[in-house]
Amino acid sequence: MEQDVREREARIPREGGQPIPPMRADTHSDTDPAVETPIEARQGFLGRPVLMVLVWGLILAVVAWIAVEMIAY
Repeated sequence: MEQDVREREARIPREGGQPIPPMRADTHSDTDPAVETPIEARQGFLGRPVLMVLVWGLILAVVAWIAVEMIAY
């Protein structure tokens, strides 16, 4: 484990200034908001229609419920 630490520290550059601190929500400034294209701003994928996934998931849940009810009684 100490060898791993030494190897990792050896890879850290000694010149070039301090590393950039991680961005936190409380220190984030919204004075210059990012401009995004509609594709970048989209939250979902275009591949599979989400509605069909939800419908088939609901159908499978109902089938499983019916199977459990039949086995239980």
